[in-house]
Amino acid sequence: MTVRVLGFLLISAAGLVAQKVPLATFTGAVQSVSKKSITIQNDEGNLVDFEINSKTQVMREKKQIHSEDLKTGDLVTIGARQEFGNAGQYLVAVTITVMPPP
Repeated sequence: MTVRVLGFLLISAAGLVAQKVPLATFTGAVQSVSKKSITIQNDEGNLVDFEINSKTQVMREKKQIHSEDLKTGDLVTIGARQEFGNAGQYLVAVTITVMPPP
């Protein structure tokens, strides 16, 4: 009986870990960008840093571009997830979408 309950608890815990957490959304103007990171300034004036990795999708007008194609001042929306590592907590950009000029 104990083995069955323990097995059920392990399966239940694995199911909770597998659930997708929605991405956090940030909007702001590009302050700096490189192949590995981007910093934006949001509407409140705060600078927010994101890591860029090989899975990050960067889009402009429904076309995929490289992060190096972004320019300082571009208005972007970033979908990001929080990760934890040796350096602490950080945000990883999953999607970066350049917004059309107003």
